[in-house]
Amino acid sequence: MKQKRVLVGAVLTVVIVGLGQSVWAVDMGAMKQKVETVKGQAENVKKEGGETAQSAKDLKAQDAMKNAGELKDEGKKLKDAVTGK
Repeated sequence: MKQKRVLVGAVLTVVIVGLGQSVWAVDMGAMKQKVETVKGQAENVKKEGGETAQSAKDLKAQDAMKNAGELKDEGKKLKDAVTGK
C-alpha cells in the first residue's frame, strides 16, 4: 500500500512539473509575441511621425510660396498706385 502511494505521488509530481514547464514555455512564447508586437507598433509610430513631420514641412513650404505670391501681387498694386497705372 505504501509503495502504491509513493508511486502515485511520484507520478503526480512528474505531471505537475511537466505542466508547470509547459505553462512557463507558453508564458514565454506569449511574452515574446507581445514584445514583437510592441516593437512593430513602435516602428509604425516612428514611421508615421516622420511622415507627419515631412507633411508639415511640405505645408509650410506651400504656405510660404503662397504668401510670397500674395506679397508680390500687393507690391505690384502698390507700384501701380504710385505710378498712376
